[in-house]
Amino acid sequence: MTGSIMIVDDEPLIRRGLRKLIETNDLGWRVAGEASNGQEALLQLEELKPNLILSDIRMPLMDGLELARHISERSCGTAVILLTGFRDFEYAQAAVRYGVKDFLLKPCPEEEICRVLRQACEQLRVKTEQRRVREDHALRSVLLRLPQPAGEPPQSMDWLNGRDFWLVSVETFLPQGKQYRAEDVELLQFAISNIAAELMSSRGSGGRWMTVEYGRFAFFLEPDSEDGAFFEHLLKTVQRLLGLPLKAMRLGPVKTEADAERLYVMHSAASPLLAASDSKYSRIDEAKVQALHAEITSLLLLGKHSEIGAILRQSFESRPEVPLAERKADALCLAAVVREVQRKELEKEAEPGDIASELEGLLGLSSTDAVNEWISERISSLERATAQWLEERKSGLIERAIRYLKQHYMEECSLAAVAAHVHLNPNYFSNLFKKQTGESFSGYLTRLRMEKAKLLLTNTDMKIIEIAEAVGYADSNYFATAFKQSAGCSPSEYRKQPRT
Repeated sequence: MTGSIMIVDDEPLIRRGLRKLIETNDLGWRVAGEASNGQEALLQLEELKPNLILSDIRMPLMDGLELARHISERSCGTAVILLTGFRDFEYAQAAVRYGVKDFLLKPCPEEEICRVLRQACEQLRVKTEQRRVREDHALRSVLLRLPQPAGEPPQSMDWLNGRDFWLVSVETFLPQGKQYRAEDVELLQFAISNIAAELMSSRGSGGRWMTVEYGRFAFFLEPDSEDGAFFEHLLKTVQRLLGLPLKAMRLGPVKTEADAERLYVMHSAASPLLAASDSKYSRIDEAKVQALHAEITSLLLLGKHSEIGAILRQSFESRPEVPLAERKADALCLAAVVREVQRKELEKEAEPGDIASELEGLLGLSSTDAVNEWISERISSLERATAQWLEERKSGLIERAIRYLKQHYMEECSLAAVAAHVHLNPNYFSNLFKKQTGESFSGYLTRLRMEKAKLLLTNTDMKIIEIAEAVGYADSNYFATAFKQSAGCSPSEYRKQPRT
C-alpha cells in the first residue's frame, strides 16, 4: 500500500529536499501536499486527508507542537512526525501526549529519515489491516444480527455508502461427479474465498468482500457496468477449478449497515442456508491467514528475511498430533499464506487455479505424516523463493546505485549517501557492490570520474580546475594526484598527448 504524506516546514529548500527524498526512494509514501506553517497545514488537512504529516517544530504563526495538538483533538487518524533541533528535544517530548509518532533530530541523515518513514509506512499498513478486520467483523455481526464483538468500539461503516451489495452463495458442496466428502467442505469453502480474493485483487474498480457464513460471501462494490461480467467470471472459475456450482445475486445499493442488514435478512428468509458440515473440527481461520501474511510482509519490509521460515514453522509445524481433516485445514491455510506472500510481496505470478491444485493434492493425502511433509515442503519453497527474490533485488539495487553514480558523479556521492539511496546499510552495500561489480565502491567512482575527466581534457578547452570541479573534486590538487595515479600522467600531460 502507499500512504499519503504532507510536508510542513517554513523553509522552501527543506520542503523541496524532503519531497525529492520521498519521491526518489521506495518508502511507501506519496507526497499529497506542502505547507509553510501549521495554519496552512490545518487548512489543507480536510481536503488532503494525509495519513502522515512530517513537520518542523519551529515555524511562524503555528508551530509543529500546536499543529500536533489540533490534529489530536480532531481525531482524524493522521499521524505526526516532528523535525526538531537538539535544544528543542526535551520540549518536543511533551508532544507525545498529542500522539506524535516519532522525532527526527536535525540535522538528520537521509538514511535515518528513510528508516523512520519506512517504519511509519509499516505501522500504517498494520493499522489499516487491523481496522479492516474490525470493520468486517462488525458488519458480519450486523448482517447475522449478532452482538457486536465484545470490547470493540463502534466501527464506522461510512465506506458502505454508495456501494452495490452482491451476494454469492454455494448451491452445494457435494456435487455429483466429484468425490468430495463432508470433512472436505471447510477446505472447499476456503478455496472459494481464495479464488474470490485473487479475482477481486485484479478487478479495476474498488470494492470489498467477506465471508459472511457457511456458503455465503458478501461483496460491496463501487457500481460498475462490468460487475455482472465479473461475477459470471467468478462463478465459471470456481465451477471449472473446483466443480462447485455458485449463484450470484445483486441485492441492491446500500447507504448504511441497516440497508445491508435489511437486504441480507430479506434474501436469507427466501433462500435457506446450506446445511453446515457435520465435521466436529473448527473452520479454517481466515483471520490467521491475514495475520500471518501481515507478519511476513513486516519481516520483508524490515529486512528480517531469515525469520520467515521460523515464524511459519512455529505456526504450522509445532502443533501436537491433530486429526487428519484439521491438519489438512492447517495445510491449506499455509498454502494461502505462501501464495499471498509470493503474489503480493515477491511479485510472482499466481493463477486462481493454483489453489485448486493445492487443494486437490491435499485431498489425496491419506495420513497426517503426509500432510506434515507437505507443510514442510511449502515452507521450504517459500524460503527458496524469498532467497531468489533477494538475489534479484540485490542485483537490481546495484544497477540502481550505478545509475545514480552516473547521474551524480559530479557531486559528493559518498558511500553512505548512495547506500541510503538504495535503502541499504553502508557496510552491507559496500560488500555487495564489490561482490557484484568486482571492484570497490571508491574504485568504481574514481574510475568513472577519471573517464569523464579524460573526455573533458581531450574535447574541451576547460581549465584543469574547472574539470576537477565538473567531475566532483573540490580540490584541484587532489584531482591531479588521483588522475596521475589512474592515468600514469598529469592532466596537463594527458591533454598534450597526440590522439589517433
